[in-house]
Amino acid sequence: MSGWTVLLAAVQLVAGPAPGAGGAAPAAPAAAASPVAASAGASARGALYTEAARAPAPPPQAMAGLPDLSRLAEAAIPAVVGVVTLQPEPPQGQGSDDGLRELFDKLHDGPRRGIGSGFVIQRDGWVLTNAHVVEGADRVEVDLGGGVPRLAARVVGLDGESDVALLKVDAPRPLPVVPLGDSDRITVAEWVMVIGSPFGLDHSVTLGIISHTGRNDISPVGRPGTYDFIQTDASINPGNSGGPLLNLRGEVVGIATAVNATGQGIGFAIPINMAKEIVGQLRERGRVVRSWMGVSVRELTPQQGVPPGGVEITEVAAGGPAAVAGLRPGDVIISIQGHAVHTPSRLRWYVSTAGVGREVELRLRRAGNPERTQKVLLAEVPVHEQARAEARQVLGE
Repeated sequence: MSGWTVLLAAVQLVAGPAPGAGGAAPAAPAAAASPVAASAGASARGALYTEAARAPAPPPQAMAGLPDLSRLAEAAIPAVVGVVTLQPEPPQGQGSDDGLRELFDKLHDGPRRGIGSGFVIQRDGWVLTNAHVVEGADRVEVDLGGGVPRLAARVVGLDGESDVALLKVDAPRPLPVVPLGDSDRITVAEWVMVIGSPFGLDHSVTLGIISHTGRNDISPVGRPGTYDFIQTDASINPGNSGGPLLNLRGEVVGIATAVNATGQGIGFAIPINMAKEIVGQLRERGRVVRSWMGVSVRELTPQQGVPPGGVEITEVAAGGPAAVAGLRPGDVIISIQGHAVHTPSRLRWYVSTAGVGREVELRLRRAGNPERTQKVLLAEVPVHEQARAEARQVLGE
């Protein structure tokens, strides 16, 4: 098995009669420096995750320079769930490899089952997981563990572009939650813990460090998207998809998503702040409505005498929000709403989740002029711009 692998487990060879769905799909390199128009989105930071964010984290205890890892795991495990999906059986006659079809028939008795992970963010049964875990499923169930019967789950909202999904279960009692942290504050070499169901082995715990942040050249299942992955060497395997990446305060800082099956210690997680930005929309609308500024940008190359930071505008859509605000090619966007911008993908995410009809403040640098602020009123991305942006992503432009 080679290439980037999303973590939807194929567990039939490991866990017996509950085979995983469809194995692991390869991922393709994401487009570099895609235009801002490629992703536009409205932010609805609802109160959905407020309860989880306020939930007290277990007090760390120093032990050889680390908190008491047993206590951290013990506090988080009850809020981590298995996500079991029932996938439609592929139609007969598809595919030309008779040997593979025969193997599939031996391993699968009827519809396929998939296993992923998730975590509870609100006591009345709201669960976060990856979109690729539940996409196309006929039925989704949540396994709380401890011998409790699985609960039927509704896919309330799903966003393929960020690979985040929101589920709802009708729990017979209030469920434990795991607190949400701030992924913008994580640092390279910081210790982290992963909890999930690799190969169907529920509530498995692994430990590692943050290897890198801001990886945007990894694209699970080979489709365009807005990714800004946290890289970690904490062990991640098929079935961990959707499970939490926790810091040593017991807070979720990422959602385990992808792994390179040809390497060791190379796993990826979606920053939890990305999920926070869209979870309100997923609950209210079932999808993310993306906002648009109407610029294409590129990453700056270091130049002598040019201050570092920011992205350069290469194109301004005629009649778009940026054009109306007076932005022009050559302008350098340094920050948006106080968030420093260093890469096109980061600007794209901030713009896409800011909200349709929202006025955002940019910090700009224009050749020969001092830095200044400029307000831009964002609009919903036009259909023709969305199609154009997706085509450019596919072509790798």
